[in-house]
Amino acid sequence: MKRFIPIFLVCFLILPTLIGCQSKSSIVKLPRPVGTVAVAGFTNPVFNWELLAGYLPQEGNPIDKKVLEQLDTKLVEILGKHGVTGYARPAITRQCQEIEVFENMGTRREAAFSYWVKVGECMTSDYILVPQILFWQDLRGMKQADLNIQPASVVIDLFLIDVNNKRIVRRFHFDETQQPLMENMLQAGKFFERGGKWVTGLELADEALQNGLMELGL
Repeated sequence: MKRFIPIFLVCFLILPTLIGCQSKSSIVKLPRPVGTVAVAGFTNPVFNWELLAGYLPQEGNPIDKKVLEQLDTKLVEILGKHGVTGYARPAITRQCQEIEVFENMGTRREAAFSYWVKVGECMTSDYILVPQILFWQDLRGMKQADLNIQPASVVIDLFLIDVNNKRIVRRFHFDETQQPLMENMLQAGKFFERGGKWVTGLELADEALQNGLMELGL
């Protein structure tokens, strides 16, 4: 008990500072893209060659299609909250995603990029937003303290592609595995923003999309 009191006092004294540090690193909202925007449905690259950038945490690990549908719904919901209107929704853009195919463009990464440009051209849009879920691990166990809990872990990439000039103009990368407060005091701000509890994978994805879309100007 005597040892617990000093630890508690240290936490009490440093938490306001840590939370203050977290609040200073606010998300920077970029200007909204000028032109028409098509929003692709979430895809789940299973192999590295399907990515536009980076590498998968684990290849050959497909995610349940129901999760992709939930992410599409969440994406549209947050775009609405941000006041984004007049864009082609994932349900419409998916038609072009099904029409276009990957072609051998010299390197596989070039093939992936060329594919998304062609989807944007199919949609006759100036920009196309490409959301990809690279890793998904949902919360397992009780939301209260539990030694056997499996925390939620999510890796999401968002790309904004300029279709006319054929280039990626903006990218947002989110890689988060929730940790207990005592394991990472520097993340105290996030801990309290999440209500001081374990969150689900969809709640982490919500956080990723809220911040990511703002950084992309959407």
